[in-house]
Amino acid sequence: MERKRDIRHFRDLEVYKRAFDAAMRIYHITKDFPAEERFSLVDQIRRASRSVCSNLAEAWRKRRYIAVFKNKVTDSMPALLNSLSHHVLHLCATK
Repeated sequence: MERKRDIRHFRDLEVYKRAFDAAMRIYHITKDFPAEERFSLVDQIRRASRSVCSNLAEAWRKRRYIAVFKNKVTDSMPALLNSLSHHVLHLCATK
């Protein structure tokens, strides 16, 4: 039987690791966006992807307060969806 890992920090959470990896991928992908989008679309996409990690970290710090924890985790979802929708729009526009 697999032993449960000790989670001592928000960086140990699988969801945080995935969100961080996605934010890094988004950063590198948006480097190839057109220059005219650099200060509008690119900035918005990057901020949204970083927001997911920030909200998860804040939720971890407030995990003892269940209502606040749920609220922070819930706040991460729109930022994630916003990042993904902009990425999909870019993919559609380039094809």
